[in-house]
Amino acid sequence: MHRSTRTLAMTVLVALAPCAIADNAYPARAVRLVVPTPAGGPSDAAARALAKGMAASLGREVVVDNRPGANTGIGAGAVLNATPDGYTVLFALASNAGLPHLSKASPYRSLAEFTAIAAIGGNTQCLVIPSALPAKTLAEFAALAKASPKPLMRGANNVSEDMVAGQVTSALGFQLERVPYKGAPQLLPDLLEGRIHAAVLPVGASLPHVRSGRLAMLGCSAAERMAALPAVPTLGEAGVPAAPLISAHFVLGPPGLRAELVDRLAAAVRQATETSEFRQEMDRLLIVGPVRTPGETRELMRQAEAQYVQHVRETGASLD
Repeated sequence: MHRSTRTLAMTVLVALAPCAIADNAYPARAVRLVVPTPAGGPSDAAARALAKGMAASLGREVVVDNRPGANTGIGAGAVLNATPDGYTVLFALASNAGLPHLSKASPYRSLAEFTAIAAIGGNTQCLVIPSALPAKTLAEFAALAKASPKPLMRGANNVSEDMVAGQVTSALGFQLERVPYKGAPQLLPDLLEGRIHAAVLPVGASLPHVRSGRLAMLGCSAAERMAALPAVPTLGEAGVPAAPLISAHFVLGPPGLRAELVDRLAAAVRQATETSEFRQEMDRLLIVGPVRTPGETRELMRQAEAQYVQHVRETGASLD
């Protein structure tokens, strides 16, 4: 080999060596899993179960970092602006796909700005009311709301719940006054005491109170009735013709996350979801859905975003 060529080759190898060492050593410290909802809700519980399984796969701690607020925009923004080194990851809700289309304050213009790593099952959203209200079906609740001299109040904490509520009120011709909360744990006390009159909540958050008799579940945004709740109709069965909400939790990295890091994290997610402990927690939370590859995740993100775009186009919905 000519001396100049050999020198150039050595220079390239030396330049690439730190990257190779860094990749082989990854992860060299704890990974932070940012959850854009408060601690205590079903998405937080799912994230913690996933983090535990990922830590076993990666050989490093995976720390859950709750960053609620701004309709999940605070947590998402923290990851959007993070260094793409594999140490900061977002546990996004499907509702994150709708935020930029509903609020000018969104830190991103499309969920596609993030790097897709994986997706797991999501929350089925169900309309619940205090059992003390004189309504046992969605039609009876709609009639109650129409007859009320003041608008009934609906607690809300993310845009997927807003979209489902919008589908219901538009189809049945009544209005609910939106009352914002940071998350289901903050909303539930007011709903249980009747200070607000309705909420669309993940089934895992409301089910204990439905079983205790304090809340009534009027319908769920799903294609079919849930096996655990055979008496609860789908919203379609209850008179709401809109398509069921796409449901998933997305594991996303900052823009520019390298392919080898995506693959390592995606493998850790898949291994975590295969453990019996993780599956038992998902069964408890009634979270269903397959684990998806990075490519499948990107496609599901696109579909979720298209659903929100259509919703905003048809209803003019906005959080601003």
